[in-house]
Formats: sequence, structure tokens, C-alpha cells
Amino acid sequence: MTKLQIKELLAQHHPHLSSTLSDMYLEQAANTICYKTDASKRSIVMNSIAGQRWYNFPMEAIKIEAVYFNDVKIPRLIGDPIIDDDEFDNNAKDNTGTALGTPTANVENKRFWIYSPYKKHHEGSTTEQKEAERIQARIGIVEKVNNSVTRDGRTSDYQSCSITGTTNIRVLGSFIPKPFASDDDATKDYVGPLSSIPAEFHEVILNGAIARGYKDPTNFKSDMYQFFNNEFEMGIKEIKKSTRTRTGTGFIRPQTF
Repeated sequence: MTKLQIKELLAQHHPHLSSTLSDMYLEQAANTICYKTDASKRSIVMNSIAGQRWYNFPMEAIKIEAVYFNDVKIPRLIGDPIIDDDEFDNNAKDNTGTALGTPTANVENKRFWIYSPYKKHHEGSTTEQKEAERIQARIGIVEKVNNSVTRDGRTSDYQSCSITGTTNIRVLGSFIPKPFASDDDATKDYVGPLSSIPAEFHEVILNGAIARGYKDPTNFKSDMYQFFNNEFEMGIKEIKKSTRTRTGTGFIRPQTF
């Protein structure tokens, strides 16, 4: 179904909803689907910078499934390096920090990725205020080199990335779907969250939005909410089954020749 068709069907149940609210209910339903099913999978590519450990990463990530550096899959580091690389903005709230020097390349290339839910720019920083309002998390790339970093009487075996590259960091994972945009073509079925969920399951998004509408005080109907919410939950189960079928390994039946 196209965005226009879905909104017209939603309006049959909730004609009082504005265009903004109907978009929001559809987006909320799609978000719930992706949280529960990992249906929205995509990749993000970034450039590595020698001496930079942390990179902005969207908070919309539900789960990181794999990270590749120079097309080589690297493991996640369990725990955090004892010495961090101070890359926060240098202003009145952080005027004593000093970033580590740019490390030299190492021949072993033992790299790991780490994740942090904290923004790269701390609260109140000038850079943060100029950036987009959407909150950013951080993903880091470190290299293991014995006794590579010393600070404050402590020694760490992990240094920041030593290589500058173009789109050489690739992150695969599950994400919250993109919201609708003001310039979307409503006659298409691949705009906003509709692009993240297979077309055969767009009705599940609609059922979730209809159920949410029946919770509104202006149109509250307990029996209708229960019906469409049950339809929504059953649809989520079908999406889970479909996702497992597409990505699972299945079973190999032994054969005798």
C-alpha cells in the first residue's frame, strides 16, 4: 500500500486525526515493529581518521550486528580501554582535556570496535548546538598494540585508529525506520518507514496506527482497540517468522547416495 492509501484507510477509522498525527501514529507502529522484529536492517559507512577514536553514530540503532574495517570484519571489544582519547569540544566546560597524539601504524592491525551511548560532544558545547537536534551516540575503533598508551601512571594496550580512509568503516545492524518527510511522494509505497518494512506487511503498520487512534480520548473505544491491537500483535509474529525464514540457516536433511 502507498502512503496515501494507508492514510485514507486510517482516516476511515479516525477522521478527526490531523495529517501530522496520522503520520506520527504510523511511525510509532513502524517503530514498534522494528524494535520487536529487527525488520529494518541497513548499513552505515564512515571515513576513518588517523588519531580519531570516536565517530558520531545515530541513536536510531537498535542493534549492531557487524563492523567491517577495510572490508575485514572486526570483533567487538569486551569492556573499555582504561585510557580514553579526549575528543570532546575544547570550551569552558572542557578546557583541560588533551587528545592523544596520532598513533603510528602497526603491522598486526588487530582492530576492535566499541560502542558508547554518550554523544561525542558534551552538553552545552558550541559544536553540539550547531549540529542537528537528533541525538548522536558514538562508535569507536581501536587497535591493540602492547603498552601503546601511557597516561597518569597507567598503561593501555589500545590506541586509536592509525589509518585515514574513505568509507572504509561499514556498520551493519537493525535500526528504527526513517520518519516521513514533508516532501514525500504519497503515491509511493517506499517512503519513510514504509521503505524499511516489506510491502506485504504494511497492513500491520496500519493496524497498529488504528489501535493507537482508538486509545485517544476523542475516539476511545475499548473493544475496537483490543481488536486492532490483537491484529497488530499477530502481524508482528508473522513478521518475526518471515525474518527468521529469510535469515535463518534452516536444517540440512541428510541424504544417502
